[in-house]
Amino acid sequence: MKENPVGNLLTGSVPIPSWWQPGVEAVGAYLDKEVRAGQVEVLCESPGGRVVRSVTYGDAEPELRGTANWNSALGAREPDAYYRRGPGVRKRPVLMIQAGAHGAEPEGTIGALSIINILETGKDIAGNPQPKLREKLQRLRLIITPIANPDGRARCPYDGFVGLPEEEMHRVGQGTRADGSLYGWPGCKVVHPMKGDVGFLGCYFDDNGVNLAHDNWVNPMSRTTTAIMKLVCDEGPDMLLNLHGFQAPPAILRTTYVPVAVAEDILAFAQQYAKDLNAQDIPYSWLPQVTEDGPRGQCPPAMGQTSMFYHAGAAMPMTHESPQGFDDTDVAFDYDTILSLHHVLFETAADWLCDTEEQR
Repeated sequence: MKENPVGNLLTGSVPIPSWWQPGVEAVGAYLDKEVRAGQVEVLCESPGGRVVRSVTYGDAEPELRGTANWNSALGAREPDAYYRRGPGVRKRPVLMIQAGAHGAEPEGTIGALSIINILETGKDIAGNPQPKLREKLQRLRLIITPIANPDGRARCPYDGFVGLPEEEMHRVGQGTRADGSLYGWPGCKVVHPMKGDVGFLGCYFDDNGVNLAHDNWVNPMSRTTTAIMKLVCDEGPDMLLNLHGFQAPPAILRTTYVPVAVAEDILAFAQQYAKDLNAQDIPYSWLPQVTEDGPRGQCPPAMGQTSMFYHAGAAMPMTHESPQGFDDTDVAFDYDTILSLHHVLFETAADWLCDTEEQR
């Protein structure tokens, strides 16, 4: 009998609710059965033969599309040559949401599915009515990718990590060497694609060992990267939320290699998000400071996927880190709270996009 490379699994101390179903097959079945108002599109096929799909709501405004790509428009000093956009320009501001780039971070997938369910039924994924949030979301054009890395998600033996130790997520998330030792974070990024000394291939990676957060942007190793970047280029989103998960209370991370004005907007958004979370008695982590990218004497930061989204055409790309609910962290989060904080995030985003500069 072939040895199971994932090894022994743990049982969490908190039962997973019936509505929390981030598995590849469950999500696929949900999209096939429940999506009627939205438009489901296949973006590409993963190395493992699994489809990467997006769901779109709200009409596009092709008349606002210009004659150049984003970089060329900036070179011409005419940003509108890419898209006429910004507060009050589009009838439907464009919000793009990507979840599941890392297969062991299912929290964002649940949040993305909840948005879809709200738009389809008026209720969130747990069955709670959300009329106010639905009304706000209906003012937007939404492009939602629930699972960007279905290979990694399919490889993950856990649907949720609430009540489990953080180290277990690192074991299955970043993977192990052949001797069973953990690659850990950020050590799992030293080898890329992740091949060779591998016991269990971590769920960070697709079946070719590619971490979508750190692809080779000038010559992508993953067809998923190519498909998602094309989607960003085509849509020119006003905001892009890249949903991830980690050990701390929720946070918006700093997006590197963007103009100072964009970094300042991201900080302002994070401050508003923190305020909106506080109103729901949900704690927030640190704020994304506006700082230099790699002053002399320091290792420069990575140009990760969220940074590249800006250069592909996303006006305000952000990484959102959700708590995963580990049992050995300072603040405990349950499944209901993890869902709720995503709703707060999406409402903050809708309010931000529909406000004018004067209202902000």
